[in-house]
Amino acid sequence: MRRNHPKIRGFTLVELLVVIAIIGILIGMLLPAVQQVREAARRTECANKLRQITLACHNYESAHMGFPAGASYSPSPRSEGGGGYSFGPSFYGKILAFIEQNSLYSQMTWRGRSPGYIHEGGGDVNNAGFANRDIVLDAGVLPMIRCPSSSGPDAAQRNADFTYSPFAHYAGVSGCVDPTTFTESRLFDDGYLGIISGSGMMVANTEVGFGMCSDGSSNTMLLGEMSGKLERLITGTYSHVTASGTTHGWLMGTRVDGTPPSLDPSDTTGDDRVFNTVSIRYNINQEPFANELFPGMGSNVGANNPLNSDHAGGVNVSLADGSVHFLGEDTQLESLKKLATRDDGQVLESIF
Repeated sequence: MRRNHPKIRGFTLVELLVVIAIIGILIGMLLPAVQQVREAARRTECANKLRQITLACHNYESAHMGFPAGASYSPSPRSEGGGGYSFGPSFYGKILAFIEQNSLYSQMTWRGRSPGYIHEGGGDVNNAGFANRDIVLDAGVLPMIRCPSSSGPDAAQRNADFTYSPFAHYAGVSGCVDPTTFTESRLFDDGYLGIISGSGMMVANTEVGFGMCSDGSSNTMLLGEMSGKLERLITGTYSHVTASGTTHGWLMGTRVDGTPPSLDPSDTTGDDRVFNTVSIRYNINQEPFANELFPGMGSNVGANNPLNSDHAGGVNVSLADGSVHFLGEDTQLESLKKLATRDDGQVLESIF
């Protein structure tokens, strides 16, 4: 007996192309959502890292009755000659033992030639100071102090033979500059490098305790994020603006021995740079990154480089009470300055 089998109709080329197109559209619709989920996870990881660093600063405060100085000097002479002191360490050097980096902490040379340089020297191999450099600390990238969303390099390389220490992405907030609703006089004007403040919690060469924070620890910033890239004056050119500047590293402090307004009473070099701290002067993610338009912005280091990140729309910051918050780039500048000052007498409401 002959049986009739039903004919199986195949896809035409047009139908196949339509199906592929629909799948492509669905993937295109889902991809941004997936990217947003991934960025949300990275932002949360960034906040957790900032929380751990803030906790380390709190543990230091408990042991020393004050938060670590944002940057310190070394009383040793400069290794490459000239007047003035050597660069001392940033606050990161002081809290290594509190972020599970005891082995690095035990290697620290607090009074050597420029303990603020991990590979100390006068710049690159063509500089006379390089031949006399001291290997102060055998350290590489510390993932704890790097934002996972950052698109920037781990460190700056001057040439094939000399690499600066890796960047830090979280800066100690040393205060604010030029507020309009209160008076601030603890300011040192470095000229080209910007205005350095001493009104915050993480100032140069001074350990600020809770007793000096009359605004309250929940109303005062401790650390702010500096991990993104900002467009320069020439369209299409960008700088990765970190807490360590763009050519130095996380251990770098300062070589001047005072605190604003008297930042450099003994310095004769005119080198008043203070690394791994920030004095709030501009809006979050302020562009263009140009000293010509915004004095105090600088590639080597700028005292007033803006808080910035590669997160969408803002940055993570921590307060002196240990909490971590996300500040949008639409935060009013004056509110940001109040938050950066420990004793301006003005308590902010509903900023977060």
